[in-house]
Amino acid sequence: MRVPSKFSTFDREGVVPLFVGYVCFSMFGGTLGVALPELMLEFSISETQAGWLYSASLLPTAILLIPSGYFADRVGRKTLLLWGYLLLTIGVTTMSFSRAYLECLAALVAAGAGAGLLISPYYTMVGEALTRARGLAIGFAAGAYNLGASIGSILIGFYASQQLWRFAYYDMAIIIFLVMVVQYVRVRPLPTRTKSDAGYLLIAMMKERNLLISSILSLLGNIGFSAASAWLPTFFVSFAGLDTASAGLVFGLFLLIGLVAQPASGALSDRIRRSRVACMCGISSAVLSVPMLMTRYSFWASIGYSLLFGLLLFPFWNLLITIAQESVREEFRGSVTGIIFTIGLVGSALGPIIAGSLMAVAGINRALVCSITLPILAYGVLALAVLETSKCQRIGHIMKRKT
Repeated sequence: MRVPSKFSTFDREGVVPLFVGYVCFSMFGGTLGVALPELMLEFSISETQAGWLYSASLLPTAILLIPSGYFADRVGRKTLLLWGYLLLTIGVTTMSFSRAYLECLAALVAAGAGAGLLISPYYTMVGEALTRARGLAIGFAAGAYNLGASIGSILIGFYASQQLWRFAYYDMAIIIFLVMVVQYVRVRPLPTRTKSDAGYLLIAMMKERNLLISSILSLLGNIGFSAASAWLPTFFVSFAGLDTASAGLVFGLFLLIGLVAQPASGALSDRIRRSRVACMCGISSAVLSVPMLMTRYSFWASIGYSLLFGLLLFPFWNLLITIAQESVREEFRGSVTGIIFTIGLVGSALGPIIAGSLMAVAGINRALVCSITLPILAYGVLALAVLETSKCQRIGHIMKRKT
């Protein structure tokens, strides 16, 4: 039986600096879509090239997540976390000074590599700080991303409206570096495990239904989410008729609602089946996306659509991470978090490219329905196949006997 979520169980000294750092990381990681219209104009690139620009930071992240999760369980999660923030600082700084498309692309690759190092240690450390209410803990961990992405979207939207988008990334680089210093001083490293065998985890990944389905769900959910993150600001400008600053504000509110949606859904899933919560949110967000993408409406209606769509969409991420971590023993949680994130980021890299490629032949509306609505709908239906935690605990017993 799960223990009800309680805020009093937080290890504030260890968790708060982690949350703050992730908020600052997401000011960069979740806001590139707002800057895409300005980047397309400055570098004179097509929608397909812009899609590759958005995906440039995701591909190195996907490549590094599994090895970073594996080594974080052994050489130290805090060490890998700090190296990730340092590389992220270098990438964001370089992007702010880039003068050509390829330079910007290379800077985003470096920033994505930093993200690949820091994500797995972050979620693992937060999950271990609230083991008796993991759903709530991961919900807050994921919600920190939404808070930072919302702040970053509004910041970039403001600067972009003044043709000064580079200044937003100057500010982000400074903030990320300062937070890295705070984490070096304040975050307490967790003990690492040395006797686990990653081979058993990979065997479980192939054989255990729960981990396999969670991986497929992560791929589907992230295709839809990344397509929305990359192209909704452009959609609001080109179809809804908003200016850049208004589009940044609307998209920022879409991201901000995730700060509420993810902890709330995590706490709810601590009491009822996580798969049921994921199914309801996935199908509802897919249904809502159709009128949002296919009809014309006012600025205030765009705010309403964005808030409701974000409320229903964002829980997919924290629920899948929670399910995956509960499916393995403690020493494998960093590794399995890296696996789920890696597969999800493959979807994140595909989503913007699929949407951008379809726009030339189908228009932005139908392209976004195909790349957002359909994957999210498939995610919501398939979520019902996830086993409940009590059944998944069998994997822990099997792996324990083998080690």
